Amino acid sequence: MNITTTTEGVAGPDGGGELPRVRRSSLAITLGVWRALVLREAETRLFASRTSWLWVFAEPVFHVGYLMFLYSSISVHKVGQMDTIIWLVIGLQCFFLFRDVGNSVSSAPSSNRALFAYRQVKPVDTIISRALLEGFVWIVVLLALIVTSELLGHEFEPEEPLQLLFAFVGLWLTGVGFGMVIAGLAAIADEVRLLIKLAMRPLYFTSGVVFPLSSLPPDWREVLMLNPVANAIEAARHAVSRFYNQAPETDLTYVFEAGGAIFALGLVLVVLLSDKIAEQ
Repeated sequence: MNITTTTEGVAGPDGGGELPRVRRSSLAITLGVWRALVLREAETRLFASRTSWLWVFAEPVFHVGYLMFLYSSISVHKVGQMDTIIWLVIGLQCFFLFRDVGNSVSSAPSSNRALFAYRQVKPVDTIISRALLEGFVWIVVLLALIVTSELLGHEFEPEEPLQLLFAFVGLWLTGVGFGMVIAGLAAIADEVRLLIKLAMRPLYFTSGVVFPLSSLPPDWREVLMLNPVANAIEAARHAVSRFYNQAPETDLTYVFEAGGAIFALGLVLVVLLSDKIAEQ
């Protein structure tokens, strides 16, 4: 059903008639809400202070620099037949995409609670706007890291660019779904946020961000590769270099299957618990 809204006619400038009514479809209203929310979130995220935007780049640069120093100290210049810096950039940025989108989406409704006084704004609108903004910021940071790597003499030439794109999209989808699940469960028990925060550090290591999963025994790999994030990271690295020794269990289709299931679950929770989420 195409729902439209109208504004009442008002007297014209000469007082002799009414200006035509403005009709807006529900889609136009929704897109307008998303645009306004994205701009609002961007201002808060990047320009709240003079150094807000700096931290966006500082964290990934610090991680890459620190880990590169560790690998260089033990004379490791390639990991799984792949340039160490490129290997680190892809692994770290893939994990940060999942983590940052998930964290941002999960807190979107509570951060924008005051806006729910407007009937056009729903919790899912704040979630979508946060997800879009985080995805855009992530792309900018990734491009900056790639350019920096190229300037330092480390070539970035993906051999399977479409597979690389799918890995990124799958991670973004999984992150959005994960964030919605947290938002829904936190509306029932806020302690969920603390548990998830504690679980992120082990997930960072078990997703193969700082070591190649192919180096582990098969029994361990079978368990760790149940994690869609690990699959996406391995698939992304292999898309950059076909010589990379990815874990044999890597399955990019599984990333979308698991990510889609998590997204669907999160969406159901957000819709069913919309009122509770708005009151958080």
